[in-house]
Amino acid sequence: MTCFGQDMQNTAKRLNTEIDNMLNDMPSISDDTLSYYESVVKLMKTAVLCDYFDSKADSKGKIKLHYRHDNSKRLSKFLSPLIDAGMYEYSRRKNDDAMEIFKLYLDCTDGPLFQKENQNVGLVAYYVSLLSFGKEDYDNAKRYADLALKDANFAHDAAEIKINCISKQLVTKADSLKYVSELIDLYDKMPENTAYFKMLADYFSVHGHECEVLQFAVSETEKHPENRLAWMLKGGAEQKNKHWSKAIDSFKHAWDIDSTYVPAVYNIGKCYFDDAKLLKDSLQGSKLRFRKTDDIKYRELLQNAKKWLVETSILDPKQDVVEWKQMLEYINKVIR
Repeated sequence: MTCFGQDMQNTAKRLNTEIDNMLNDMPSISDDTLSYYESVVKLMKTAVLCDYFDSKADSKGKIKLHYRHDNSKRLSKFLSPLIDAGMYEYSRRKNDDAMEIFKLYLDCTDGPLFQKENQNVGLVAYYVSLLSFGKEDYDNAKRYADLALKDANFAHDAAEIKINCISKQLVTKADSLKYVSELIDLYDKMPENTAYFKMLADYFSVHGHECEVLQFAVSETEKHPENRLAWMLKGGAEQKNKHWSKAIDSFKHAWDIDSTYVPAVYNIGKCYFDDAKLLKDSLQGSKLRFRKTDDIKYRELLQNAKKWLVETSILDPKQDVVEWKQMLEYINKVIR
């Protein structure tokens, strides 16, 4: 900006004259789309600069705006075309040019020149965040995601970008704690977003926090008792610890919420099957006789497993969700 010299008022006047000329020479979008968008971008850059110099104090220390009112009135109609210009470059995969235009829009709406014309800030901030993420500029991606989060229409997608940024920057224990804290905060605000829940579950399961999975799952079932994923996570932790009856109870809660939820139905059957297998293996390993009472219990467990696996086969006949066929065939051979 210093290239315009120290005479603020004359610089603003010259820039305003440039705006007049650009408006007179503005090409038609139907005749030349690229030239039109380039002209819009140049026009709005000039408008921001003009307002900057127009708002500076004169030699007496007084600020007297000469052009803001008229420029705001006559140029606000170019804010939407400015977004279109950014989207045009984005569609041409000129991401750096698109980002520059989107940032120009945010500069326009952030300043006093178009302060009442900011209804598309969420949209533009989301795209700047997305493009920054693509460049692995995670700090800026998070910054613009925070801006997009203020718009309900883009909060969901912006939050996912922000969380992915944080996950990419996990180095220290403090980073991990921040990631979990941000993720839990977003999940509490938007519990209907299953992506946050899955990301938390994955984090706890993969990053050496297995002992915290059950604690987290119990907490979530208490806060969100109608969340089938929370019950599935709780059941999965209990199943992993071979607490069959508790796991079955948790999976049944998920099934009560959604009786067509295949993973819940299948895991109930698998718990009964694994319990039966553990009983048989424990007796064989200790070389104890398989008594009649043991055989009855073993078969009862397999019968219960069969009931739920048959239900699974009805809900998922082509095994698109789970592979139930081999287990069911084995049970049928044993208890025929």
